[in-house]
Amino acid sequence: MQVSSSPVSSPELPGPALVALALSLIIYLLSLLAPYRPPILLTGIVLVCGAAVQLMYGLFSRQREDTRPAAILLPFGIFWLSLVSYDVFPELGLGRHPGAITMFSYLSLWGLFVAILFLGSFRRSLAVRLLWGTLMFSLLSLSMNHLRDDRVFLLLGCLSGFVASVTAVYIAAAQAVNQRRRCEIVPLGRWRGLAEEDSN
Repeated sequence: MQVSSSPVSSPELPGPALVALALSLIIYLLSLLAPYRPPILLTGIVLVCGAAVQLMYGLFSRQREDTRPAAILLPFGIFWLSLVSYDVFPELGLGRHPGAITMFSYLSLWGLFVAILFLGSFRRSLAVRLLWGTLMFSLLSLSMNHLRDDRVFLLLGCLSGFVASVTAVYIAAAQAVNQRRRCEIVPLGRWRGLAEEDSN
């Protein structure tokens, strides 16, 4: 197996935060699929723990003046906590579920936020682009599902969300291995312009 001798690029996000993002997304998607819906208490615990991990690493990044991870992780931590109040609390008898228009607007706004991350990732690795692209498509599809109540949008949103979760775990594992070996062993798909700059 040929190992790339190119220098290791800086991590997109901390590995534990990426895993927490993947687990939070998976448990939320499963809660939308009736045949595979986990217990509501388990869903709430996973979402709260995932949000706590992302908020913690976001605050650490902010203290280190690493603005990009902080700008990504802090909003996502708040996002998962908001989903607890929207989906988990009403199932426990605390409050009511938001209406279809409310959830459509809310998820669409978060889809636009991820779209900004996707557009800002074109000078980064292919894996990072795949992560934000599939997550953007997932959120927008799920928002359309609330508006149209169409199972096709639900299945498309869940499928692309699962791809985003697997991609996040892959990026976390690749970063850990590459940082430990100090060379690019697990490929992330480097941007061509960046590869040309390294070769010069």
